[in-house]
Amino acid sequence: MSLQTEFRNILERIKRDQGTHTKIAVVGQPGAGKSSIINALIGHKVARTGQGTDITRKAVRYRYEFLEIVDLPGYGTTMFPLSEWKEKFKIHQYDIIFFVFSGKLTKDDCDLFESIAAYNKSGHKRPLLLIRNHCSDLLSNEDREAIRRDIYAKLPEGLVGELYFVDCRYQNGIDKVRNEILNEKYQLIWKPRIIKEFNKAKNVHYDIRTSKAKNTVSTYAKFAGANGVNPFLGADIAADLAIYFKMFSAIKEDFDIDDNELKRRYCNYPGAKKLLELMTENGVIILLKNFGGKQVIKSIGKYIPFVGQAAAAVIGYTLAEDAGKSYVNDCATLAWQVMDKEIENYKLYSDLNGSSKQPICIESYKLYQLKE
Repeated sequence: MSLQTEFRNILERIKRDQGTHTKIAVVGQPGAGKSSIINALIGHKVARTGQGTDITRKAVRYRYEFLEIVDLPGYGTTMFPLSEWKEKFKIHQYDIIFFVFSGKLTKDDCDLFESIAAYNKSGHKRPLLLIRNHCSDLLSNEDREAIRRDIYAKLPEGLVGELYFVDCRYQNGIDKVRNEILNEKYQLIWKPRIIKEFNKAKNVHYDIRTSKAKNTVSTYAKFAGANGVNPFLGADIAADLAIYFKMFSAIKEDFDIDDNELKRRYCNYPGAKKLLELMTENGVIILLKNFGGKQVIKSIGKYIPFVGQAAAAVIGYTLAEDAGKSYVNDCATLAWQVMDKEIENYKLYSDLNGSSKQPICIESYKLYQLKE
């Protein structure tokens, strides 16, 4: 698996994590068509619909792309008086609010608006989408304009909501609503959550890969130490080169850095320059020359019996260990840069135009279980 592929897989796992979703509460009176709106948006019949009221009796969550769409029961009924409904379902916990209606607004609707406005004034503003369902029943633009004037007149001061006219039977207006909620203008909602979780994943990845790479350095440093007592002048240098090449290659493998991707995809990253240089024999030789003093002591010391050979072995080990640790840091730096670039360029949704869009993932289950 390549470095970039691994990080994209991490992002996809985070995308499926409930804690990072943009949460949408679909609210309104019974019979307004909330479940039908959800089915139309997702493109599949996932929510139960019907002609009667109180079809939805518990909050049900549907996952679509990076959204968590929650179908809340209608309020203003014997089962759910508005005051009890607000206490039970606490719409302030959601990021976006869909208010669905299909007839005249009631006192309960206006009271709900007041609650949303009060919460927004406390500094926790929630985008509000006003969705007039069954719009095909409206005979003229004058009818729509009358509805527009009526609902905006009933919104409390400071509460702003975009009005959409839709009809689920004919899919009228659904694309516009879908594109609105998939628009990345809501990135201030989801992106901090993504970044927080991704940073955690980065740290875990860094710790695991770095620990593994340090073990690799230790292994190859022992080989280099053994080569430090090689009595054949010239042969020890050739062996050192082979050891270093294998060590560097193993370290890159520990970090899932592929040579082809390093040359093509990562070559312009600041952290890639040194890694590319050390892929060549000349680059490794230059590295060894940078430790020239140690290398000379190693070459001479091996001809001094006992103490000299031990010193040469220690120097060979230390030289390889220093070079290996430096290489681990360079690989970790590149990995960090690639991760930062991935989150910077990450697209929240796979497609934003989507009238024929299929959901990447749909999940439905009870959020609240009503007592019988």
